[in-house]
Amino acid sequence: MDKKKKKNYFGILISISFVVFLVLYFAQLNGYYDYTNYNKMQITKEAMEQFEKDVSEGKNIEVEDYLEFTYTDYSNGISNFGIKTGNFIEKVVIDGLGKTIKIFEILFT
Repeated sequence: MDKKKKKNYFGILISISFVVFLVLYFAQLNGYYDYTNYNKMQITKEAMEQFEKDVSEGKNIEVEDYLEFTYTDYSNGISNFGIKTGNFIEKVVIDGLGKTIKIFEILFT
């Protein structure tokens, strides 16, 4: 009789987690995060130099010209479903509590 080999899912999960840990650890060790922050600082430094130049030249200064507004929309179908579900639950709970309070007012007045 052939015996089926059972897969060790826990071992596979631990191995994958360890590999992910090593990748993140070496990325941090090599300064990837610091490098990205340094690049952001350089952009800010350049914006400050441009601001100082514009002030010395007497130009009209607006904040939007010197700041970077980066908005990343992380919404997807699952997050939208979660928001709609949460809003529905909130509505049901608030309406239910309101009706319960009205019932108690009728009973005790």
